[in-house]
Amino acid sequence: MKNMGPIDELLSMLPGAGKMKGLKNVQIDEKQLDHVEAIIRSMTKHERSNPEVLNASRRKRIAKGSGRSIQEVNRLLKQFDDMKKLMKQMSGQMKGKKKGFGLPFF
Repeated sequence: MKNMGPIDELLSMLPGAGKMKGLKNVQIDEKQLDHVEAIIRSMTKHERSNPEVLNASRRKRIAKGSGRSIQEVNRLLKQFDDMKKLMKQMSGQMKGKKKGFGLPFF
């Protein structure tokens, strides 16, 4: 696995990322990113905006179009859903704190 400096720096700037275990020494695999990109590019705009519409036949088409397995497509969608839940949880924690603590996008 190759360490990607700019992505590592970006992850370190996320609010609350310092508290997340394992994020400090994360390794990003460029090959895995290429696979994710292929899967996403095989989706239509509507599917990217609304992943809940991805039924079995659409997942099969995406897998075939990206050259990946259906399991890999399912894994990516599960990871996306997990990340969405995490971001929602983090934003809920941020609402309770005072706004304007040095980050321009809050």
